[in-house]
Amino acid sequence: MIMMAPLLLVGCGSSTNAPASGAASVSPPIADKADVIITVDGVHHSCVAALYSEPQGSTVPCEELIPFIRDELRIPSGSIYDIHAVAAGDTVEMSKVRTSLTEAGYRFIGGHP
Repeated sequence: MIMMAPLLLVGCGSSTNAPASGAASVSPPIADKADVIITVDGVHHSCVAALYSEPQGSTVPCEELIPFIRDELRIPSGSIYDIHAVAAGDTVEMSKVRTSLTEAGYRFIGGHP
């Protein structure tokens, strides 16, 4: 029985695949697909919200996005979203939308910055 103890400890150790020091880490996605996909058009201050299964979404003012996805699309708080921008310069509007989604309890799918 004493001889088995060293064999049992062989499998012990860190099970994480932590990157080497100095390497950038990217969080793995929290899901395979988002419940809702948001596309931000900062120039027009509008957002397109689409269910994962929809080929096209609905355009709403970004300020009305949270009530729309909650009440019209019936996506509850805690659900997963993905977000994209129409143009590369939409960082301010993207930031506002991301903040409002986070504050409403929605979770970013992750996997990319």
